[in-house]
Amino acid sequence: MRKIAIPMDKPLALPDRGRSGYRSAAAAVVEKGIKRKRPSYRKAAVRLLASLRGARTDVWNEQLSSSLSSPFFEALLRLPNELHVLILSQLSISDLLALRRTCRILNVLVVGSAPSLSRFWVKHRMGSLHLRLYPTVRPMDADFQYLLAMRRRHIASIRLSRQLANSLLGDVQDLVDSRQKQLWTSVYEKMMPLVFGVGYFLEEHRRAVLDRDLGQIRPRSHIGYDICTTGSMTDHDMKTMKRMDAPLRLQYYYMYCFMLQVLKRKLRPCRTRTVGNFLRGWSNHPACSEDIAFFLILGGIGQVAKLLACPTYADRRRHLHAYITHLSPHASKCWRAHWKDIGVISPALLDDIPCTSIGITQLDQIWAPVIEELMKPEKHTLTAAEKLRYNELQGSRKYINEIIGYDILQLSTPGCIDMEDEVEDRRP
Repeated sequence: MRKIAIPMDKPLALPDRGRSGYRSAAAAVVEKGIKRKRPSYRKAAVRLLASLRGARTDVWNEQLSSSLSSPFFEALLRLPNELHVLILSQLSISDLLALRRTCRILNVLVVGSAPSLSRFWVKHRMGSLHLRLYPTVRPMDADFQYLLAMRRRHIASIRLSRQLANSLLGDVQDLVDSRQKQLWTSVYEKMMPLVFGVGYFLEEHRRAVLDRDLGQIRPRSHIGYDICTTGSMTDHDMKTMKRMDAPLRLQYYYMYCFMLQVLKRKLRPCRTRTVGNFLRGWSNHPACSEDIAFFLILGGIGQVAKLLACPTYADRRRHLHAYITHLSPHASKCWRAHWKDIGVISPALLDDIPCTSIGITQLDQIWAPVIEELMKPEKHTLTAAEKLRYNELQGSRKYINEIIGYDILQLSTPGCIDMEDEVEDRRP
């Protein structure tokens, strides 16, 4: 039998055996060769890490130095720290996230500059509405996770505002007339800050519900995931509303009512023939108020935007059913990941969910009791004109006209003429 000689131009890098406590001799030779090849890269990386995040271990520095393979990185690392922050501050958060995924050294650069970037964004980039609803004690306390959370909220409010404007005036991509596009843009810009405030209220309500029901001491015999219906949380909702901008409190509530009108209308089936009703089966009936309340409180405006983006009624019902099912420990294998998306991060609280009874506020008890409390004659928080206008809107239920400032429903699509009508619009 002939023996084939395999050329060994480069030494083989064997994997580390960190858990067993020793390394092979070949791996040590390879690492030593890397250090001798690029000593300047390694020194620059060590200086950068020491200046940004303090002293590093030798293992981390060796891994970092092995990833440097371009003169560009060497030149980038030799720049002063102030210049690093100045360059990164000109990028958007999405660009920073993309930069972190590019390579290891850029990830270290962004993470090391994150505190300075967060302070810059809080001082110069964020609007007053963002900082008023989600304040930091000091700008020094803002971190990169704070920026990412604010970005998620901002994106959710943008998406929901677009969907609400589309449901009112039609899809902006289908509009041809420039005047119609200007009308759509003005409605969208009017909705955006109000939708952001609605998201803040629902997020605070969800936090109160989870703080109340999770982590309670229960007997071990009580095993079972349960969702029940509870009454209003007027005291907590009142405190939340007091933190909102006083002149816009009623506008926030009217925006919530309009969003709820659109959501209910999109979860009602349209009129079909008998065959269509038979084929639909269980989805031929409108979604119940308990499911909508569960979806609204735990999902927030982000999930509402995703549901409204579904093109057909069947897709919207499937999205609603899937969201409710994915949170159940008995019906989904990935329920922990979905609860983490809601904000339940603690492993102890996640372990407690399969034996927890979570109370979801009734749909008609969300926010409405707080407004009714403010409308009492002995309360002087609102003016007499605002109370009179509120009573008029309770009859007409045309909240969107009050938000926009004129009768926008005359210019809207036929499906939005009466939000409380039981007949679904003819669009799918």
